[in-house]
Amino acid sequence: MRITLTLFLILFLGTSSLRGQQNTEEERYVRLIKANTAEMYQNESRNVRRITGPAQFLHNNTLIICDTAIWDVSQNTVDAIGNVKIIQNNTSLSGDRIHYVADSSLAKVRGHIVELMDRDSNRLRTYYLDYNTKDSVAWFYDGGSLVDKKGNIIESIYGYYDSKIERFKFIKNVEMMSDSLVLKSDSLAYYSAQNRAEFLGNTTIWQGDSYLSSGIGWYERGEERYNFEKNAFMMDSEKEVWAERIFYDGRQQIAELENNVQVLDTTQSALMFADYARYTRYPSRVSLSKNPSVAFYSYENNVADTLFIGADTMVLNSVPRYLVDSATVAQSLKRSEEIRVDPIAAMKNASKPASKPAEIQNRQSEQPPKDTVKAIVSDTTSRVRVLPDSLILIRDSVYLKDSVTIKDSLTLKDSLTLKDSAQTEKIISTTDTIPKQDSTEIRFILADKNVKYHRSNIQGKCDSLVFNSLDSLIRMFGNPVMWNDRNQFTSDSIRIVTENKKLKKVEFLSNAFAIAREDSVHFNQIKGTDFIAFFNDGNLSRFDAYGGVNVLVFIAEDSILTTMNHKECNTMTSKIVSQNFENGRYIGNPKNVMYPLFDLEPEKKRLKGFNLRDNERPKDRFEVCNRVIRKSQREEALLVSLPSFAQTSRFFKLTPQIPEVIIKSREPKPAEDLNINAEESEITADENTAEKESEVKTKNPAS
Repeated sequence: MRITLTLFLILFLGTSSLRGQQNTEEERYVRLIKANTAEMYQNESRNVRRITGPAQFLHNNTLIICDTAIWDVSQNTVDAIGNVKIIQNNTSLSGDRIHYVADSSLAKVRGHIVELMDRDSNRLRTYYLDYNTKDSVAWFYDGGSLVDKKGNIIESIYGYYDSKIERFKFIKNVEMMSDSLVLKSDSLAYYSAQNRAEFLGNTTIWQGDSYLSSGIGWYERGEERYNFEKNAFMMDSEKEVWAERIFYDGRQQIAELENNVQVLDTTQSALMFADYARYTRYPSRVSLSKNPSVAFYSYENNVADTLFIGADTMVLNSVPRYLVDSATVAQSLKRSEEIRVDPIAAMKNASKPASKPAEIQNRQSEQPPKDTVKAIVSDTTSRVRVLPDSLILIRDSVYLKDSVTIKDSLTLKDSLTLKDSAQTEKIISTTDTIPKQDSTEIRFILADKNVKYHRSNIQGKCDSLVFNSLDSLIRMFGNPVMWNDRNQFTSDSIRIVTENKKLKKVEFLSNAFAIAREDSVHFNQIKGTDFIAFFNDGNLSRFDAYGGVNVLVFIAEDSILTTMNHKECNTMTSKIVSQNFENGRYIGNPKNVMYPLFDLEPEKKRLKGFNLRDNERPKDRFEVCNRVIRKSQREEALLVSLPSFAQTSRFFKLTPQIPEVIIKSREPKPAEDLNINAEESEITADENTAEKESEVKTKNPAS
C-alpha cells in the first residue's frame, strides 16, 4: 500500500509538471488567429512565415493587428508593418510598424506618429514607444505629448504609462496646460482615472495673475485642489508668499500654509510670519498662529524703519463696508468724532467749569472686544506702521517756575459733552446713509494674547491690539505699556491716532502713569486719569494730563540731583520743544512743593501706582519676531520662461496659446515695488540686524 501510494504521487506530480510545462510553452509563443494568407519558408534553419492580412496575433491577452507581418516562429518574434495596432484591455497603440519580441513581452512601436490611447480617450503621441504586454507598461522617449478629450496637454522628453493603475509619468522638461493653468516641472505623474497630477520635482505654475513654484506637490483637477511642498513660493500682483507647504482649495478659495510662512504684501507695506496661516480670499482674511508676527516697513523723513508686532494669534482681513456689522461702523464713527476734539481748546471755550473733559470720561468706558479672536478684523493699512518718533519726558528744572496758571474757572468739566441726544443720534444714524452696497474695503487687524511690538524708537506690550481703517485707531487693551527711549507709559487702555499715514496723537486712557528715568534710582513721574500726547512730523509737540494730576520732577544743580518738585493740579498741558517741556500750564487748584533730596524718605520718591516694567520691554525686534526675512523673488520669478510646448507642436501640429492674463501679469512692476527688500536697512533700523539674522539662521537651519 505504501509503494502504490508513492507511485501514484510520482505519476500525479509528473503529469502535473508536464501539463504546467505545456501551458507555459503555450503562453510563451505568439498565436496567429487571423490572416488572409500565410506563407512558410526556411531561412538559415529558422521557421519564418510571411503573413498577409489584415492579420491578428495574440499573446499575453494582447492583440497585434497589421496589414503584413514576418513571423519568426523560431525566434518567437513578429515584425508587423502597415496600419499596425496593439490592443490590450482599455489601451490601444498604433503606428507604422511593430517589432514584437514575445519572450520578453516587448513591443517596439515606431512610425511617423505613434499614438497610445487609454479608455478615457487620452492620446499620447511620440515617435518611439516600447510596450510590455505582460506588465501593461509603455515607455516613450525622444519626446512625447498627451492631449485629453478636453484639450488639456502634458508633454515631456520621455516617460511611461502604466495601464493597470492608469498612470502616466512624464520626465524631463515637463510642460502642462490644463484649463487656465500652465505648468513646467522636472517630472510629473498623471492619474487619468482620478484626474490627479503629482509633481515629483521642481515645479513652476502660472494661473491667472498668480505664479507658484515648489519642490513637490499635487493637483486634483476635478476638485480644484492644490498642494505644494518643499520651499513653496507663490506670488500675485500684490503679494509674495513663502512656506514649506501651501494647500489651496479653489472651490472654497481657502489656503492653508505651514512651517516658516512669510507673506509680503506690498499694498500694505507689510510682512507676515507664522508657522501656520489660513487664508480666505472673499472676503480677504488671514489668520496667523504658531509664533506669528507682522512687520510694517515705512519711510519717514527719508529714513527707513520697521514696526514688528508679535502675539499668540493674529488675524488680518479686508471687508467691503456693506458687510461690516452696523454696530462696528457706528462705534468707529463715534470714536472718529471723539478724537477730533482738542480738550484744552474746548475747555477754553467752555461756559462752565469742569475738572475733566466729558469726552475723556466717555473714552474711559471703552472696553476691548468681548471675543477678540472671533471679532471681525482685517489687515491693517499703512497707518498702523507710523508710531511715535519721540515720546520723552525730559528733566527740566525751569518749566515749573515759568508755568502760567489758568484761572480755576477755566476747568474742563462737561466741556466736550454733545449738545443733546439728537447729536448723538445723528452720529450713530450716519450708518443709515451709507449705501447698502458700499464696496469700500475696510481693513482690520487683531493681535491677541501676549502682544509685543518693537520699532527703533518705540516698544510696547499688551494683551490685545485692535485696528480698523474706519477710525484709523490702534487700540491696546489688557495692562498695556509703551516705552520710548528712557520713558515708560501705562494706562488701562491706549489709543494711537493716525492721520494721512502719520502719527497725530496717542491717548492713554484711565489710570495713566508716565515714568522717565533720571538715573538708576530716580525717576521723573506723571500720574493722572488720562494723558494725550500730540505729535507733529513724528515728534512729540504737546503733552496733556487730565484728572488728579501728580507730577514728580528731580532737579539737578551742577549735574547733581538735589531737589524733587511735587506738583498737583486737575489738568496739565505743556508744549514740547526739542524734547523739552516749555510753557507748562497747570489748571485747577495747582500745588507745588519742593523737597531736598538729602533727607527725603524713599517712599516719597514714588507716586502711588509706580511700577517699573523694564524687564518686559523687548530689547530688539528678535524678541518680537525671530524670523529671517526673505527678500523679494518677484524679479527672479518674472524672468522664468513660459512653456513653449514644442512636443505638442511637433506631434499634434498645434501650438497652445498661453492665456493673456498670464502674459500681462509678467509685465515688470515699478522698481520701487520690486526692491522694497533690496537692503536690510530698508526693513529694519537695527544696526546689527544682519548679524542677528545670521545667528538665527545658524540656530535654526530649517530657516
